[in-house]
Amino acid sequence: MGNSKSRSSQTSTAISALKVGAVIAGAALLAFGAVIAGTALLAFGAWSLSSSSDSSENKSRKDGVLDRSGFELQDHKGDDGYHATASRLIKVMSYNVWFREDVEVIRRMEAIGQLIQKHSPDIIFFQEITPYIYAIFCNSQWWQLYECSVPPENVTKKYFCMLLSKLPVTTFSNKSYENSIKEICLAKVDVGTNNHLVVATTHLKSPNPPKMNSSKRIAQAEEAMSLLKNLPNVVFGGDMNWDESSDGPFPLDEDWVDAWTELRPGKDGWTYLRPQKRLDRFLCKLRDFKIIDIETIGKKAIAGLSYHHNSMADRVYPSDHFGLLLTISN
Repeated sequence: MGNSKSRSSQTSTAISALKVGAVIAGAALLAFGAVIAGTALLAFGAWSLSSSSDSSENKSRKDGVLDRSGFELQDHKGDDGYHATASRLIKVMSYNVWFREDVEVIRRMEAIGQLIQKHSPDIIFFQEITPYIYAIFCNSQWWQLYECSVPPENVTKKYFCMLLSKLPVTTFSNKSYENSIKEICLAKVDVGTNNHLVVATTHLKSPNPPKMNSSKRIAQAEEAMSLLKNLPNVVFGGDMNWDESSDGPFPLDEDWVDAWTELRPGKDGWTYLRPQKRLDRFLCKLRDFKIIDIETIGKKAIAGLSYHHNSMADRVYPSDHFGLLLTISN
């Protein structure tokens, strides 16, 4: 299908979605109201170590130390609300969903939803979520299984990143980069053991010609790694837009690993086809967890769909990126 026909169809659909937007937002607010309120109480401010505290807060934190990310660093031998269980697998999915609403957006988001239902990830990292795509997801059956980092009233940007979790979330936080409105989104999750896990996603500066923005992208990567470096257990993933040929090695400290190169050395790992690049990555620092597996997903075109790209008919995939699925064990 051509772009104009597809755009017309999607525009009509978007208008319909806007008419029910208030209903969807209201339902979502009721569903997540308690979570939002709890998250607000737990938030540590704009990533500052000078947050005010009272005696009850100090008592609950015991001897914990706040890292600059805003999360408390706990001794992994302590019992601060976590309960030991048998070892389990934890699945984390990352997907840049492609903000193009004029390219079969409903069918594409349905395909991504089918991948979520198939793989049943515990945690999802999304990039390029638009308000309309957010509304589509909110109306999906699988959505009810997850807690979302972005409440409906905060869906105001053209597109954005967000985190979803089946696991209990202690804290959601965001921090904008110094050189951009782009941000890193984080959550501290309870995995049911004496150890906690911090998960984080981002969408680094895109390599748009002619400048390609390498210096801005490198600065964002360095800022993110500095923010996370003192945390013991972190999974950091998303659309890094990284290319070693122009950006050099990703700025990882010795405690960090790139999950793909760690588990699949010598394999290309492309997550973007035009051009072929490994733009999407999972970067891990895991003291108390082990990386088990990583794979690309969403590599099959959607049957019966096409769109015009550079004056040529092209197949439609769930996104212009492939997704990544990481499995770790505690």
